[in-house]
Amino acid sequence: MELSFENRHVVAIVVFMVALLFCKNLLQCVQACMQVWQTCAESMCQECPCVHYGHMELLRGCFSATMLTWSVGQPVFLLFVKGAADVLRGRQGFWTVHFVHVGLNVSAFPHRRSGLAPGPADPAHALTLAQSEVDGLLLVMPFALSAACTTYSWCTMRAAGHFKTDPAWDAELFRDRRLQLYELLYALETCLLLCALLALAADPAPLEYTLVCALLATFILLYFSAQSRCRGAGDRASESLLSMLLFATLNMLLSSFVAQHWAGAYPVKVSAACVLCLAALLLAGLHMTTSEDMLAGRVILSRTLVSCACSAYFAGLLAADANSWG
Repeated sequence: MELSFENRHVVAIVVFMVALLFCKNLLQCVQACMQVWQTCAESMCQECPCVHYGHMELLRGCFSATMLTWSVGQPVFLLFVKGAADVLRGRQGFWTVHFVHVGLNVSAFPHRRSGLAPGPADPAHALTLAQSEVDGLLLVMPFALSAACTTYSWCTMRAAGHFKTDPAWDAELFRDRRLQLYELLYALETCLLLCALLALAADPAPLEYTLVCALLATFILLYFSAQSRCRGAGDRASESLLSMLLFATLNMLLSSFVAQHWAGAYPVKVSAACVLCLAALLLAGLHMTTSEDMLAGRVILSRTLVSCACSAYFAGLLAADANSWG
């Protein structure tokens, strides 16, 4: 078997080096874009003639109600989109993902004995390949259920008056066990989201590798989340250095996974890889750019928006008969 250094490995290394060299600039760009977006939104809402006489509060209420309804009802909405698309199409649409498991027969690779060269391995017995075709709805439903539970947990806390004053996003806030439960549910939601996007980007995906990659990326994002609540509690220089290294590691992990399984320019694989990189960059940048005066409501709102956007992407795949794209 000939080993070669192919173009996809070059792409992975280049992406890692670029992320390592410019990760600070990327984070500063994300922070500047968020500040510009917030300033523009506030100025537009104040000057827009359509938001006078309490219309601003009405728009906020409608947006909040729509977002929460979609977030909590994600499992039901995904089923509804699937059923409605099949009815309008006149036939059942298919969106499936392949998982593969490659096993090695160690006895098929003899070792050198008594100074004799080992015989060649028998290709027919050296490898065993097991594959499974999983429905895309089954792949994304765990994420939808966990996202609904996460949103419901902080909605119940808000209804109980916990976010009445919109407290600061700091370590003192998470002394409450209900916030700890919310963070645990959000960690599960993030892991399931990354697992689904990685499986779509790699299709056919090795199940064990996909799960491990999703867990590692989730742990890195959880570190950023924990660090965002403890600003100023330690050495800023060492924390910044560690954050930059972990951010580069996150980019290397995801980019190498996508590059390794890049088998063709299929629309689902390309779109899933783009959504994966964008979601990971937004979540990492959100927590790495938080300041001491960041409010908890803004962080939770940003998390929920990313979750809703990914859920809308999955709904689009369900409605569009993704298997017919190539």
